[in-house]
Amino acid sequence: MKRFEFSLNKLMGYKQQVLDKEKSSLAHLRMQQQKMQEEKEQLEASLHRSAEEFRELSEKGVTVTQITMFKGYHQSLRMQIKELESSIEDMETKVQKQLGVVVEATKEVSSLEKLEEKQLEDYRFKVAKAEEQFISEYVMNSTYR
Repeated sequence: MKRFEFSLNKLMGYKQQVLDKEKSSLAHLRMQQQKMQEEKEQLEASLHRSAEEFRELSEKGVTVTQITMFKGYHQSLRMQIKELESSIEDMETKVQKQLGVVVEATKEVSSLEKLEEKQLEDYRFKVAKAEEQFISEYVMNSTYR
């Protein structure tokens, strides 16, 4: 009997490539999201340091110009943080959408793998039957001789 060959092997290879591509895309989106989160944390740390610096200077006495400068800088940092928060939320939406795509691609590959297992099981059953038939014929032929 010829060796086992999955009838949808090319399709499964293609679906596996699609799955790998989608997983790579998901990893890239998550990496971008993580970078944004780190940048936001850095801005928040800068805001905190600047607020501490302003508090220390205000205890010693500050000019109106310095107050205006600190307020402008703090407002700029807060706006950057808000923009990053919005970008992070948008990225989270993209990540969730891509995660859905990966799940669907995984399901498709998994269903093909299950089909391959079933075909392999059928193949093994047929091989066992053929071997059984061969042995039976051999015994019968050797008995008649």
